[in-house]
Amino acid sequence: MRYTWRQRLVTAGVALVAAVTLAGASGCARGPGDAESLAVPTFPGSTTTAGAPGAKKDDGLPDDCTTLMAADDLGALFAQPVGTVVVRTIRGVPAPSVGRLERVACTYSRAGETGSAVAPIVDVNIGRYTDEAAARSQWKTNSDAERSGASATDITIGDAAAVVVSRPKETTMLVAYRLDTLTFILPTAQAGGRAPQDVLVDLARRLIPTLVATMPPVSTAPPAPPGPGSADTTPPAHDPAAGALGR
Repeated sequence: MRYTWRQRLVTAGVALVAAVTLAGASGCARGPGDAESLAVPTFPGSTTTAGAPGAKKDDGLPDDCTTLMAADDLGALFAQPVGTVVVRTIRGVPAPSVGRLERVACTYSRAGETGSAVAPIVDVNIGRYTDEAAARSQWKTNSDAERSGASATDITIGDAAAVVVSRPKETTMLVAYRLDTLTFILPTAQAGGRAPQDVLVDLARRLIPTLVATMPPVSTAPPAPPGPGSADTTPPAHDPAAGALGR
Protein backbone atom coordinates (compact mmCIF):
# COMPACT_ATOMS: atom_id res chain seq x y z
CA MET A 1 0.00 0.00 0.00
CA ARG A 2 2.89 2.41 0.79
CA TYR A 3 4.51 1.60 -2.60
CA THR A 4 1.26 2.32 -4.42
CA TRP A 5 0.97 5.77 -2.75
CA ARG A 6 4.52 6.69 -3.72
CA GLN A 7 3.93 5.49 -7.27
CA ARG A 8 0.85 7.69 -7.53
CA LEU A 9 2.75 10.71 -6.18
CA VAL A 10 5.53 10.31 -8.73
CA THR A 11 3.04 9.84 -11.56
CA ALA A 12 1.15 12.99 -10.56
CA GLY A 13 4.42 14.96 -10.41
CA VAL A 14 5.41 13.86 -13.90
CA ALA A 15 1.99 14.76 -15.24
CA LEU A 16 2.19 18.20 -13.62
CA VAL A 17 5.63 18.94 -15.14
CA ALA A 18 4.41 17.82 -18.55
CA ALA A 19 1.34 20.06 -18.32
CA VAL A 20 3.42 23.09 -17.33
CA THR A 21 5.85 22.43 -20.19
CA LEU A 22 3.04 22.18 -22.75
CA ALA A 23 1.39 25.34 -21.43
CA GLY A 24 4.66 27.27 -21.74
CA ALA A 25 5.20 26.03 -25.28
CA SER A 26 1.68 26.98 -26.36
CA GLY A 27 2.09 30.42 -24.76
CA CYS A 28 5.18 31.13 -26.89
CA ALA A 29 3.60 29.97 -30.14
CA ARG A 30 1.91 32.55 -32.44
CA GLY A 31 -0.73 31.47 -34.84
CA PRO A 32 -1.40 33.08 -38.21
CA GLY A 33 -4.17 35.24 -36.78
CA ASP A 34 -2.27 36.41 -33.69
CA ALA A 35 -2.13 40.20 -33.41
CA GLU A 36 1.49 39.94 -32.27
CA SER A 37 2.60 38.00 -35.35
CA LEU A 38 5.53 39.58 -37.22
CA ALA A 39 4.30 41.64 -40.19
CA VAL A 40 5.72 41.12 -43.66
CA PRO A 41 8.10 44.05 -44.27
CA THR A 42 7.14 46.58 -46.94
CA PHE A 43 9.29 49.17 -48.63
CA PRO A 44 8.35 52.72 -49.72
CA GLY A 45 7.43 52.87 -53.37
CA SER A 46 7.20 49.10 -53.81
CA THR A 47 3.50 49.35 -54.70
CA THR A 48 3.79 52.35 -57.05
CA THR A 49 2.50 51.57 -60.52
CA ALA A 50 2.46 53.50 -63.76
CA GLY A 51 -0.31 56.04 -63.77
CA ALA A 52 -0.49 56.32 -60.00
CA PRO A 53 -0.31 59.86 -58.59
CA GLY A 54 3.30 60.99 -58.56
CA ALA A 55 4.49 58.06 -60.66
CA LYS A 56 7.46 59.01 -62.78
CA LYS A 57 7.27 58.39 -66.52
CA ASP A 58 10.26 57.34 -68.58
CA ASP A 59 9.82 60.34 -70.87
CA GLY A 60 7.29 63.05 -71.61
CA LEU A 61 5.74 65.56 -69.26
CA PRO A 62 4.91 64.19 -65.80
CA ASP A 63 1.36 63.29 -64.80
CA ASP A 64 1.76 65.03 -61.45
CA CYS A 65 3.07 68.58 -61.00
CA THR A 66 4.68 67.63 -57.70
CA THR A 67 7.23 65.70 -59.78
CA LEU A 68 8.33 69.04 -61.23
CA MET A 69 8.26 70.86 -57.92
CA ALA A 70 6.77 69.70 -54.64
CA ALA A 71 4.21 71.95 -52.99
CA ASP A 72 6.40 72.57 -49.95
CA ASP A 73 9.42 73.38 -52.14
CA LEU A 74 7.46 76.03 -53.98
CA GLY A 75 6.06 77.24 -50.67
CA ALA A 76 9.61 77.76 -49.43
CA LEU A 77 10.31 80.06 -52.40
CA PHE A 78 7.30 82.15 -51.42
CA ALA A 79 8.03 82.08 -47.65
CA GLN A 80 5.02 79.89 -46.86
CA PRO A 81 4.93 77.54 -43.83
CA VAL A 82 5.33 73.83 -44.49
CA GLY A 83 2.06 72.12 -45.35
CA THR A 84 0.21 75.30 -46.34
CA VAL A 85 0.56 74.99 -50.15
CA VAL A 86 -1.43 72.64 -52.36
CA VAL A 87 -1.01 71.90 -56.06
CA ARG A 88 -3.53 70.95 -58.73
CA THR A 89 -2.54 69.16 -61.95
CA ILE A 90 -4.57 69.28 -65.16
CA ARG A 91 -3.53 67.29 -68.23
CA GLY A 92 -4.32 69.03 -71.50
CA VAL A 93 -4.94 67.52 -74.90
CA PRO A 94 -2.57 67.36 -77.87
CA ALA A 95 -2.86 69.99 -80.61
CA PRO A 96 -1.51 68.36 -83.79
CA SER A 97 -2.20 71.48 -85.87
CA VAL A 98 0.56 73.36 -84.01
CA GLY A 99 2.75 70.34 -83.26
CA ARG A 100 1.87 70.13 -79.56
CA LEU A 101 2.17 66.63 -78.12
CA GLU A 102 1.30 67.27 -74.48
CA ARG A 103 0.18 69.99 -72.10
CA VAL A 104 0.24 70.15 -68.31
CA ALA A 105 -1.19 72.95 -66.17
CA CYS A 106 0.03 73.34 -62.58
CA THR A 107 -1.68 75.62 -60.08
CA TYR A 108 0.02 76.18 -56.73
CA SER A 109 -2.24 77.74 -54.10
CA ARG A 110 -2.40 78.55 -50.43
CA ALA A 111 -4.45 76.02 -48.52
CA GLY A 112 -7.32 76.94 -46.23
CA GLU A 113 -8.19 75.34 -42.92
CA THR A 114 -9.81 72.39 -44.69
CA GLY A 115 -6.80 71.87 -46.97
CA SER A 116 -8.55 73.17 -50.08
CA ALA A 117 -7.05 75.86 -52.30
CA VAL A 118 -8.09 79.40 -51.33
CA ALA A 119 -5.59 81.75 -53.01
CA PRO A 120 -3.52 81.00 -56.14
CA ILE A 121 0.21 81.66 -55.72
CA VAL A 122 1.41 80.91 -59.25
CA ASP A 123 0.21 79.11 -62.37
CA VAL A 124 2.61 77.19 -64.61
CA ASN A 125 1.47 75.90 -68.00
CA ILE A 126 3.84 73.64 -69.96
CA GLY A 127 3.60 72.46 -73.55
CA ARG A 128 5.74 69.77 -75.20
CA TYR A 129 6.15 69.97 -79.00
CA THR A 130 7.36 67.77 -81.81
CA ASP A 131 10.50 69.87 -82.39
CA GLU A 132 12.14 73.16 -81.47
CA ALA A 133 10.70 74.97 -84.48
CA ALA A 134 7.12 74.12 -83.48
CA ALA A 135 7.74 75.14 -79.87
CA ARG A 136 9.33 78.43 -80.89
CA SER A 137 6.54 79.21 -83.36
CA GLN A 138 3.80 78.70 -80.79
CA TRP A 139 5.75 80.64 -78.15
CA LYS A 140 5.99 83.60 -80.54
CA THR A 141 2.27 83.43 -81.32
CA ASN A 142 1.36 83.37 -77.64
CA SER A 143 3.84 86.06 -76.60
CA ASP A 144 2.75 88.41 -79.38
CA ALA A 145 -0.84 88.04 -78.20
CA GLU A 146 0.12 88.69 -74.57
CA ARG A 147 2.03 91.88 -75.47
CA SER A 148 -1.14 93.63 -76.58
CA GLY A 149 -2.10 96.42 -74.19
CA ALA A 150 0.64 95.66 -71.68
CA SER A 151 4.27 96.43 -70.89
CA ALA A 152 6.53 93.70 -72.32
CA THR A 153 10.25 93.02 -71.88
CA ASP A 154 12.33 90.50 -73.84
CA ILE A 155 14.87 88.64 -71.73
CA THR A 156 16.96 85.49 -71.86
CA ILE A 157 17.28 82.80 -69.17
CA GLY A 158 20.48 81.05 -70.08
CA ASP A 159 19.79 79.86 -73.64
CA ALA A 160 16.02 80.12 -73.26
CA ALA A 161 14.07 82.97 -74.82
CA ALA A 162 11.50 84.71 -72.64
CA VAL A 163 9.06 87.60 -72.60
CA VAL A 164 7.86 89.23 -69.38
CA VAL A 165 4.45 90.90 -69.70
CA SER A 166 3.45 93.19 -66.83
CA ARG A 167 -0.08 94.24 -65.94
CA PRO A 168 -1.37 95.92 -62.76
CA LYS A 169 -2.81 92.72 -61.24
CA GLU A 170 -0.40 90.08 -62.55
CA THR A 171 2.85 89.36 -64.34
CA THR A 172 3.09 86.75 -67.09
CA MET A 173 6.34 85.25 -68.33
CA LEU A 174 6.44 83.12 -71.49
CA VAL A 175 9.52 80.94 -72.05
CA ALA A 176 10.67 78.79 -74.96
CA TYR A 177 13.39 76.21 -74.47
CA ARG A 178 14.06 73.34 -76.87
CA LEU A 179 10.85 71.26 -77.13
CA ASP A 180 8.93 73.10 -74.43
CA THR A 181 7.03 76.30 -73.83
CA LEU A 182 6.38 77.50 -70.29
CA THR A 183 3.90 80.17 -69.25
CA PHE A 184 4.07 81.53 -65.69
CA ILE A 185 1.31 83.71 -64.22
CA LEU A 186 2.07 85.46 -60.94
CA PRO A 187 -0.55 87.59 -59.15
CA THR A 188 1.04 90.87 -58.07
CA ALA A 189 0.01 90.28 -54.45
CA GLN A 190 2.05 87.04 -54.30
CA ALA A 191 5.43 88.55 -55.17
CA GLY A 192 6.14 89.23 -51.51
CA GLY A 193 7.78 92.59 -52.10
CA ARG A 194 10.21 91.22 -54.68
CA ALA A 195 10.28 92.14 -58.34
CA PRO A 196 7.83 89.76 -60.10
CA GLN A 197 10.32 89.17 -62.93
CA ASP A 198 12.99 88.04 -60.45
CA VAL A 199 10.53 85.64 -58.80
CA LEU A 200 9.52 84.05 -62.11
CA VAL A 201 13.07 83.80 -63.47
CA ASP A 202 14.12 82.03 -60.27
CA LEU A 203 11.23 79.59 -60.66
CA ALA A 204 12.01 78.95 -64.33
CA ARG A 205 15.66 78.18 -63.56
CA ARG A 206 14.49 75.49 -61.15
CA LEU A 207 11.92 73.90 -63.45
CA ILE A 208 13.73 73.84 -66.80
CA PRO A 209 16.43 71.29 -65.79
CA THR A 210 13.70 68.92 -64.56
CA LEU A 211 11.86 69.26 -67.86
CA VAL A 212 15.03 68.68 -69.90
CA ALA A 213 15.44 65.35 -68.11
CA THR A 214 12.06 64.24 -69.52
CA MET A 215 12.92 65.11 -73.14
CA PRO A 216 13.94 62.39 -75.60
CA PRO A 217 17.70 62.01 -76.10
CA VAL A 218 19.27 64.18 -78.78
CA SER A 219 20.50 62.21 -81.78
CA THR A 220 24.24 62.46 -82.35
CA ALA A 221 24.33 60.45 -85.60
CA PRO A 222 26.41 62.23 -88.33
CA PRO A 223 24.57 63.28 -91.51
CA ALA A 224 24.81 61.02 -94.56
CA PRO A 225 27.51 62.10 -97.06
CA PRO A 226 26.25 63.72 -100.29
CA GLY A 227 25.93 61.57 -103.39
CA PRO A 228 28.52 61.67 -106.20
CA GLY A 229 28.40 64.90 -108.19
CA SER A 230 25.75 66.54 -105.99
CA ALA A 231 26.32 69.87 -104.33
CA ASP A 232 25.92 69.98 -100.57
CA THR A 233 23.38 72.72 -99.96
CA THR A 234 22.51 71.65 -96.41
CA PRO A 235 22.95 74.53 -93.95
CA PRO A 236 25.24 74.00 -90.96
CA ALA A 237 23.63 71.70 -88.41
CA HIS A 238 22.18 73.35 -85.34
CA ASP A 239 23.82 72.19 -82.17
CA PRO A 240 20.99 71.18 -79.77
CA ALA A 241 23.37 71.59 -76.84
CA ALA A 242 23.52 75.31 -77.59
CA GLY A 243 19.90 75.67 -76.47
CA ALA A 244 16.83 77.19 -78.02
CA LEU A 245 18.57 80.32 -79.24
CA GLY A 246 21.24 78.39 -81.12
CA ARG A 247 24.08 80.37 -79.57
